Amino acid sequence: MSAQRTVLVAGAGRGIGRAAVESFAGRGWRAVAGVRDPARAREAFGGIAGVSVVPLDVTDHDAVRAGVAEAESLAGGALDALVCNAGYAVLGAVEDVDLDEVRAMFETNFLGAAAVIQAALPAMREAGRGRVVVTSSIGARLSNPLLGTYHASKYALLALCEALAVEGRPFGIRVSSIEPGMVDTDFPRATRPTGALALGEGPYAPLLADLRRGFAAWRERAPTPAAEVAAAIVAAAESPDPPFRITVGADAEGLAATRAATPDDHRWHDEVAAFLGLDWPRRPPPPG
Repeated sequence: MSAQRTVLVAGAGRGIGRAAVESFAGRGWRAVAGVRDPARAREAFGGIAGVSVVPLDVTDHDAVRAGVAEAESLAGGALDALVCNAGYAVLGAVEDVDLDEVRAMFETNFLGAAAVIQAALPAMREAGRGRVVVTSSIGARLSNPLLGTYHASKYALLALCEALAVEGRPFGIRVSSIEPGMVDTDFPRATRPTGALALGEGPYAPLLADLRRGFAAWRERAPTPAAEVAAAIVAAAESPDPPFRITVGADAEGLAATRAATPDDHRWHDEVAAFLGLDWPRRPPPPG
């Protein structure tokens, strides 16, 4: 077996995933970038030593098994670390969000991650070692309006990881959930509006306008560089006993602390509205 450590990063084509591949390679790892467009990725990573590219569409379970097997072949055995990074967001009010779009998002954000983990875990277990790191979000601790189904996918992934953290302990497998706040990537462009909001219509259109202003202000205040999130991913993979939940960015740390200190009632909902600057009242206006 090669002495060089090997990591597979699923969802490595852009943003945090791409930064993670570069960061692992810079630390001397063999970094395997799992992507849907291998030709584009080979061009992007072409000048970086230690980077390999494998086709990996997390929504195609046959492709997942083939991609993980190719990464294990490069490693000469079990992967030392697996990073699950593929994901995007569906936007819509709970009342009319397109559930077909939500199902497709869960195929990537939740079931795709589960499929990659299932494919990599047997060799890790037999080797008696391994790190599983998921790129999650501070949105696994709170839910913003109009993004409830996206947050649901992150909560679901956290539940899976909590179970795996216990299941994997006797086999030397450690699990970490990386939870950044606002990250300076093009992730907003991967957010898909659905329902009436896709047309800028309906009773929740004013809330969407407020939410966009609030997110823009948040992005201006405290964008965390993708490289900082990548550094946290690498640190979790390299640590002998990494934390389970790792917040990244001052905004994420502040939101996590506020969430922990605030009762689970409307006071927390008021905190969310205030943080985002939403002009969305708690109660309807009086009649007349």
